Amino acid sequence: MKELAFIFVLAAALAATAPASAIAFEDIQHGVEVYNLGAENAPDILKTLLGDERVQIEISKSEGTVLMVGLETKGGVVVNTTKGEIEDPTIVVNATEDAITRVFESGDPVAAFQEAQARGEISVRGTTFTARLKVSAALASTPALRFFAGLLGK
Repeated sequence: MKELAFIFVLAAALAATAPASAIAFEDIQHGVEVYNLGAENAPDILKTLLGDERVQIEISKSEGTVLMVGLETKGGVVVNTTKGEIEDPTIVVNATEDAITRVFESGDPVAAFQEAQARGEISVRGTTFTARLKVSAALASTPALRFFAGLLGK
């Protein structure tokens, strides 16, 4: 469960598309807008986690390609979305498109995430000592988990 909270950010960002659709860069951009609208109501632990980070998202798509997106955050708000790799990421998210869809569509996204993580379909890792600490702290926060589930409409 240690990467759970951040994957909800990812799922919220990707959930902007119809679940049956393939995930595209534009869906992530729209999801970021949705996330940023709710960011002011995010728990303090989440704002700390996403304070000033560079996040690399790598999604293995059903047809065999990989969608790579970079997110840059400042003060807990996503300020830049980049198609392709981001330089010097502090957090790296790897997920399959199918796993993200299952998390989003699930009545219990926490359990769906845990199942996908156990199968190795979703992983999140900090690339620096500080990022690893932030991720661990945020993931232990029940308010952060509730906030993300709310973004998913759960």
